[in-house]
Amino acid sequence: METFLLDYDAGKAAGRYLDQALPSLAFADNQFELCLCSHLLFLYSEQRSLEFHIASIYELLRVAAEVRIFPLIKLNGQPSPYVESVINSLPRQWFSIQIEAVAYEFQKGGNQMLKISRRATPEQIASRSAT
Repeated sequence: METFLLDYDAGKAAGRYLDQALPSLAFADNQFELCLCSHLLFLYSEQRSLEFHIASIYELLRVAAEVRIFPLIKLNGQPSPYVESVINSLPRQWFSIQIEAVAYEFQKGGNQMLKISRRATPEQIASRSAT
């Protein structure tokens, strides 16, 4: 966090930090290898719907082959009720899904991340969900 905060002003001026809003991103398919989502999805389960979470994750997976989401708890420190539903919404033939422990614990109990890797192209996934 300290590294990010020290770099933010210079990085914003250099174009390394861009303003975007889920669930719709202005990036090309496969533009990134990795998307990190920290302290938004799952944390705000009370404020954002399950549909928002699923749409946002599909959008992140459109622009990157791998998505990591941290933490898996709500603001009050309780497990997000959406984690299982999100996992169940992702077809295993298209995605590899893991929950992994992390060494970083910003909030008590917030020491897990959801790691999702695409096994198919965004086009294949879009055509599958359109049928």
